[in-house]
Parts: sequence; structure tokens; C-alpha cells
Amino acid sequence: MSSAALAVAAAALVVLGLGLLLLASARARAQDESARAFLRAQTEQVKARYAAAPEPQAGKKRNDLGRRWEELLRRADLAPTRRAYSLAAAVVACVALLAAAAGGVLAALTALFLTLLLMYFLLWNRARRAGQKLRRQLPSFLDAVVRMMSIGSSVPAAFQTAIGNTEPPLRQCLVQAIHLQRAGKELDQAVLQVARVYRVDELMLLSSVLRLATRYGGRADIVMERTAAFMRDREQAQQELYALSAETRLSAWVLGLLPLVVGGMMFVMNAAYIMMMWRDPGGKTLLLVALALEVVGAAMLYRLARSV
Repeated sequence: MSSAALAVAAAALVVLGLGLLLLASARARAQDESARAFLRAQTEQVKARYAAAPEPQAGKKRNDLGRRWEELLRRADLAPTRRAYSLAAAVVACVALLAAAAGGVLAALTALFLTLLLMYFLLWNRARRAGQKLRRQLPSFLDAVVRMMSIGSSVPAAFQTAIGNTEPPLRQCLVQAIHLQRAGKELDQAVLQVARVYRVDELMLLSSVLRLATRYGGRADIVMERTAAFMRDREQAQQELYALSAETRLSAWVLGLLPLVVGGMMFVMNAAYIMMMWRDPGGKTLLLVALALEVVGAAMLYRLARSV
């Protein structure tokens, strides 16, 4: 074979190698661009959903109220769907129409206010019960994380593996933290942000433990095991306190809600009697004094129930 043929063959191999190298680099760049686009989309989605604080603008108060309402629904494990809002609106409308048929416009307005207040109370109570169940599930979850770490798993890997064996509502809460982590946040910061949304102090404590484990190392499994034992002791002490103060808290609820219920029923059943009292100077004074005493009594009973 002549030297010219060898040179052509060598040049062809070089060109072929350069072509393969360009093809590989193009595929690598395409994969990088796809990964960046996916990460950017996930980050924007999570930022829009879990905004830490609304930006200063004209509708700041409205956005803040909307964010608080969404957080309350999330703590109650309810989805803000159109069907749920339609059902709630239908219930409120039916109650208002029945009250209007029985006592007029004033009775309808009173029934509307009481119905909205009752629905908010039920929603708050559901969120409170979900938070209590979440706190009871945390020690078992930490035990599962400790078991995974004892066989050699890292803290994030053990955290993600233990979520698969967790039941709601803790599972939905921790899955949101994993989504935040995949969007670029550190695991401890993701857990801290979810803890602020759900208002669970135990999750904030877990965030501190994760921050120590991921940034400074050490025996994180021992710290988590002791944290789980502390949570169990605290839950047991809290249950004993609830049992001892049940009579006081029940009395506070009854005494606080009884005047509101009686006054609301009087408005619904016989609104003309209340309006007659309101037109009379002495009756108006009595109603205002009763309202002031109700507010003061509810505040005192609330402080009493919170102190035990």
C-alpha cells in the first residue's frame, strides 16, 4: 500500500473519530439541556407552590390570605378542587334559604355567618387532628430511618427509603419535602419549609438533626434514636395532660359557644324580637353589653384553656 493511500486512510479515520466525538458531545449537550429544562420546570413549579414569602406588591394581603388558606387545606389533607367549593357553597346556600324562609333576611345573614363559622371550625379541627396523627407517626418513621442507616445507607437515602413504609398524613408531608429536595434544596431546608407549612415543631427538630448529620457528620443514627424517644415521652406526657385538663377545656368550649348558639338560634327563629330590642335604647344597651361580655369571657376562657 502506498504512502498516499495510508495518508488518506489515516485522514479518514481522523475525520471519523472527530465525527463520533462531535456526535457524542452533541448528545451530551442535548441530555444536559433536557436535564436543565426539567430541573428548571420543577424548580419553578415548587417555588410557585411553596413560596416562602410573597413579593411586595399591591395584592400582598390578598396573596397572603390565599397562601394561608391553601396551607390550612393542606394541613387538613383536602384538595382545593372546584367540586369541593361547589359542595360547600351548595350547603351554605341551602341553610341560608331555609333561614330566610323561616325568619327573613336578617335570619338568613345570621345563618350564613354561623354556617361559615361552623365550616371553618370543622376544617380547623380536621387540620388539628391530622397534625396530632402526624406527630404520633414521627417516632416510628425515625426508627425506620435509624434501621436503614444501621445497614450502611446515607441519611438522605435512608430518609427516602423510610417514606415508602409511612402512612398518611406523614407520607404526604415528607413527599413534599422530597420534591423540594429534588428541586434543588438541601434535605434539612426542605423539611424545615414543610414544617413551617404544617406548623409541626417536631419536624423543625428533625430538620435540625438532619442539618447536623449532613453538614457535620457524626453518629446521626444515635441522635435520631434519642430524638424518637424524646418525641414518644413528650407525646405520652401531653396525653396525660390532656386527660387531666379535659374537664376544664370542655367547660371552656361549652361556656364559650353556648351564648353564640343561643343568640344565633334566636336570630334564626325570631329575628323580629331581636330587632325590637335593638330599636329600644335599653335593649340596644343590653345587647351591646352582652356582646362585650361574651368577647371578654371567650378571651378569658381561651387563656384558661391554653394555660393547662
